[in-house]
Amino acid sequence: MRTASLIVGLAALTTTGLMVAPAYAAAGKVDGSVTAVGTTCTWTNATTSNTPPNTLTVDHTTISASCGGGVTVGLSNSPTVTFNDTAGTATSPSVGVTATVSGLNCGYSVSNLSLARQGTTRTYTGGPFTASKTSGSFLCPGTATVDSASFSFH
Repeated sequence: MRTASLIVGLAALTTTGLMVAPAYAAAGKVDGSVTAVGTTCTWTNATTSNTPPNTLTVDHTTISASCGGGVTVGLSNSPTVTFNDTAGTATSPSVGVTATVSGLNCGYSVSNLSLARQGTTRTYTGGPFTASKTSGSFLCPGTATVDSASFSFH
Protein backbone atom coordinates (compact mmCIF):
# COMPACT_ATOMS: atom_id res chain seq x y z
CA MET A 1 0.00 0.00 0.00
CA ARG A 2 3.06 2.29 0.32
CA THR A 3 3.26 2.62 -3.49
CA ALA A 4 -0.41 3.58 -3.74
CA SER A 5 0.01 6.11 -0.92
CA LEU A 6 2.94 7.65 -2.75
CA ILE A 7 0.79 8.02 -5.88
CA VAL A 8 -1.92 9.73 -3.87
CA GLY A 9 0.41 12.20 -2.24
CA LEU A 10 2.31 13.13 -5.34
CA ALA A 11 -0.78 13.30 -7.48
CA ALA A 12 -2.55 15.59 -5.10
CA LEU A 13 -0.20 18.51 -5.16
CA THR A 14 2.01 18.50 -8.15
CA THR A 15 -0.33 21.04 -9.72
CA THR A 16 -0.93 24.07 -7.65
CA GLY A 17 -2.23 26.98 -9.63
CA LEU A 18 -3.67 26.69 -13.11
CA MET A 19 -6.24 28.55 -15.32
CA VAL A 20 -6.72 30.37 -18.67
CA ALA A 21 -5.30 33.89 -18.85
CA PRO A 22 -6.80 36.97 -20.44
CA ALA A 23 -5.07 38.08 -23.64
CA TYR A 24 -3.36 41.04 -21.91
CA ALA A 25 -1.75 39.05 -19.09
CA ALA A 26 2.02 38.99 -18.66
CA ALA A 27 3.33 35.45 -18.53
CA GLY A 28 5.47 34.27 -15.63
CA LYS A 29 7.09 31.06 -14.41
CA VAL A 30 6.77 28.78 -11.38
CA ASP A 31 9.10 26.22 -9.82
CA GLY A 32 7.66 23.59 -7.52
CA SER A 33 8.39 20.82 -5.09
CA VAL A 34 6.02 18.28 -3.52
CA THR A 35 6.91 15.61 -0.96
CA ALA A 36 4.80 12.59 -0.01
CA VAL A 37 5.69 9.23 1.53
CA GLY A 38 9.39 10.14 1.53
CA THR A 39 9.54 10.92 -2.21
CA THR A 40 9.93 14.40 -3.67
CA CYS A 41 8.84 15.58 -7.13
CA THR A 42 10.21 18.86 -8.50
CA TRP A 43 9.91 21.00 -11.61
CA THR A 44 11.24 24.33 -12.86
CA ASN A 45 10.03 27.06 -15.20
CA ALA A 46 6.44 25.96 -15.78
CA THR A 47 4.65 28.73 -17.67
CA THR A 48 2.03 30.80 -15.83
CA SER A 49 -0.64 32.98 -17.40
CA ASN A 50 0.26 35.98 -15.24
CA THR A 51 2.40 36.97 -12.28
CA PRO A 52 1.45 37.35 -8.60
CA PRO A 53 -0.43 39.06 -7.09
CA ASN A 54 -2.70 38.66 -10.13
CA THR A 55 -4.86 35.57 -10.35
CA LEU A 56 -3.09 33.12 -12.64
CA THR A 57 -2.92 29.61 -14.02
CA VAL A 58 -0.04 27.32 -14.87
CA ASP A 59 0.00 25.73 -18.29
CA HIS A 60 -0.20 22.09 -17.25
CA THR A 61 1.59 21.04 -20.44
CA THR A 62 4.70 22.90 -19.25
CA ILE A 63 5.11 21.00 -15.98
CA SER A 64 7.55 18.14 -16.32
CA ALA A 65 7.96 16.83 -12.80
CA SER A 66 11.03 14.82 -11.91
CA CYS A 67 10.35 12.28 -9.17
CA GLY A 68 12.32 9.59 -7.41
CA GLY A 69 11.41 5.93 -7.20
CA GLY A 70 10.06 5.45 -10.73
CA VAL A 71 7.09 7.76 -10.15
CA THR A 72 5.59 9.80 -13.01
CA VAL A 73 3.18 12.65 -12.37
CA GLY A 74 0.98 14.70 -14.69
CA LEU A 75 -1.68 17.35 -14.27
CA SER A 76 -5.30 16.45 -14.87
CA ASN A 77 -6.74 19.97 -14.74
CA SER A 78 -5.78 23.62 -14.79
CA PRO A 79 -6.71 25.07 -11.37
CA THR A 80 -6.85 28.78 -10.66
CA VAL A 81 -4.41 30.35 -8.19
CA THR A 82 -5.51 33.47 -6.33
CA PHE A 83 -3.16 35.55 -4.17
CA ASN A 84 -4.05 37.50 -1.05
CA ASP A 85 -1.06 39.69 -0.19
CA THR A 86 -2.67 40.98 3.01
CA ALA A 87 -3.12 37.44 4.34
CA GLY A 88 0.09 36.20 2.68
CA THR A 89 -1.61 33.27 0.94
CA ALA A 90 -2.00 31.58 -2.42
CA THR A 91 -5.17 29.51 -2.83
CA SER A 92 -6.74 27.18 -5.36
CA PRO A 93 -10.27 25.75 -5.22
CA SER A 94 -9.23 22.39 -6.70
CA VAL A 95 -5.97 20.81 -7.82
CA GLY A 96 -6.12 17.53 -9.78
CA VAL A 97 -3.26 15.24 -10.70
CA THR A 98 -2.62 11.73 -11.96
CA ALA A 99 0.37 9.63 -10.95
CA THR A 100 1.81 6.31 -12.02
CA VAL A 101 3.97 4.01 -9.91
CA SER A 102 4.84 0.50 -11.08
CA GLY A 103 2.08 0.65 -13.71
CA LEU A 104 -0.60 1.65 -11.19
CA ASN A 105 -2.47 4.82 -12.30
CA CYS A 106 -4.36 6.86 -9.73
CA GLY A 107 -6.04 10.28 -9.88
CA TYR A 108 -6.43 12.60 -6.90
CA SER A 109 -7.67 16.05 -6.03
CA VAL A 110 -7.02 18.48 -3.19
CA SER A 111 -9.87 20.91 -2.53
CA ASN A 112 -9.48 24.42 -1.13
CA LEU A 113 -5.69 24.34 -1.15
CA SER A 114 -4.02 27.17 0.77
CA LEU A 115 -0.28 27.91 0.91
CA ALA A 116 1.49 30.53 3.06
CA ARG A 117 3.89 33.10 1.60
CA GLN A 118 7.43 33.02 2.95
CA GLY A 119 8.35 36.56 4.03
CA THR A 120 8.09 39.07 1.22
CA THR A 121 9.08 36.57 -1.49
CA ARG A 122 6.79 34.88 -4.01
CA THR A 123 7.52 31.47 -2.51
CA TYR A 124 4.52 29.73 -0.94
CA THR A 125 4.65 26.60 1.21
CA GLY A 126 2.23 24.37 3.05
CA GLY A 127 1.24 20.93 4.18
CA PRO A 128 0.21 18.47 5.16
CA PHE A 129 -2.78 18.15 2.81
CA THR A 130 -5.37 15.42 2.32
CA ALA A 131 -5.94 14.24 -1.25
CA SER A 132 -9.14 12.46 -2.31
CA LYS A 133 -9.20 9.77 -4.98
CA THR A 134 -10.93 10.74 -8.23
CA SER A 135 -9.94 7.79 -10.45
CA GLY A 136 -7.98 4.55 -10.55
CA SER A 137 -8.26 0.97 -9.44
CA PHE A 138 -9.31 -0.39 -6.07
CA LEU A 139 -5.58 -0.54 -5.22
CA CYS A 140 -5.50 3.26 -5.07
CA PRO A 141 -6.35 4.40 -1.53
CA GLY A 142 -9.42 6.62 -1.09
CA THR A 143 -7.34 9.37 0.55
CA ALA A 144 -3.69 10.09 1.28
CA THR A 145 -1.51 12.74 2.86
CA VAL A 146 0.83 15.09 1.02
CA ASP A 147 3.55 16.02 3.49
CA SER A 148 4.63 19.35 2.01
CA ALA A 149 4.54 21.56 -1.05
CA SER A 150 6.52 24.61 -2.13
CA PHE A 151 5.95 26.88 -5.15
CA SER A 152 8.17 29.80 -6.24
CA PHE A 153 6.70 32.23 -8.75
CA HIS A 154 9.05 34.34 -10.90
